[in-house]
Amino acid sequence: MRIAFVVNDRRELTSEQTTSLLVCAALRRGHEVLVCGVDDLTIEPDGDLVARGAGASKLQPDALVQELAAAPTVNAILDAHDLCVVRTNPSRDELRRAQHVGALRMLERLHERGVRVINDPRGLSRATTKLPLLDLPADLRPKTLVTRDVAHIERFVESVSTRAVIKPLNGTRGRDVFVIGKDARANMAQIIEVVLRSGYAMVQEFVEGAELGDVRVTILAGKILKVDGQAAAVARVPGTKDFRSNLHAGGVAQAAALTPEIEQAVTRIAPQLEQEGFFHVGADFVGGKILELNVFSPGGLRPAEHLYGKDFGAPTIAAMEQLR
Repeated sequence: MRIAFVVNDRRELTSEQTTSLLVCAALRRGHEVLVCGVDDLTIEPDGDLVARGAGASKLQPDALVQELAAAPTVNAILDAHDLCVVRTNPSRDELRRAQHVGALRMLERLHERGVRVINDPRGLSRATTKLPLLDLPADLRPKTLVTRDVAHIERFVESVSTRAVIKPLNGTRGRDVFVIGKDARANMAQIIEVVLRSGYAMVQEFVEGAELGDVRVTILAGKILKVDGQAAAVARVPGTKDFRSNLHAGGVAQAAALTPEIEQAVTRIAPQLEQEGFFHVGADFVGGKILELNVFSPGGLRPAEHLYGKDFGAPTIAAMEQLR
């Protein structure tokens, strides 16, 4: 197969990212791979979508990222590819926000012209914020408010039983995420001001147990990814000086066991994920509640491989191959 990976910028990939793992897995399975960024797409007068990218050949992530950073640019017609894997993240790429919007629309046209695109760019366009969480059953997610009304935020925080979490609606990697407890009300105005600088705020009732971290579960085609019975599930435990469990915010990856509540929740949300075209998803759980759905560049496979000694990249690509 000919597979194109679309990323923020091919020269910015790191060896620890799930994207690098997936590219290497595709190469090891014998596929021809192109990697391009959101700046690199052109619609020709005849309608073809052309990408200025780099061919990939290295089978190990460290060598791959060096190759992609230095490789000469080639032009490739994406319409001639069998599969296009979208591994972008607009929230981590503010300077190219407009390019992300345009790239998703171009990839939507590509999908309509018969090239399978994962995840579906139409669903991704609707998921450029954290709002898809609100489409889940209410019992599977925290009580949530989305607003820019300061007074409304204050009333919501006062109404919850213990603590509240406030974060930007379009945030990522734990940036500007705060817990407001009973002893932090004096700082509430300043915290709200910081979060609202990024646009809308999402405010959630604190889920008990979240202080101990969450569990990132990888979902493929509506099912939890498992290899030899081992799930691609990683507990993300906060560091000693920060409540956030994000690995980029100092959290530590540890082995995690699936619970019946997690498995039941994934079964319940599978139809919605399919409807939105979300084939590859990372879901963050505390207990049986989902704190976040990650549909842009879902990560977690690299730490899962390190923890369990399993190859999670190959079955991910194999599942994508079946979508032809």
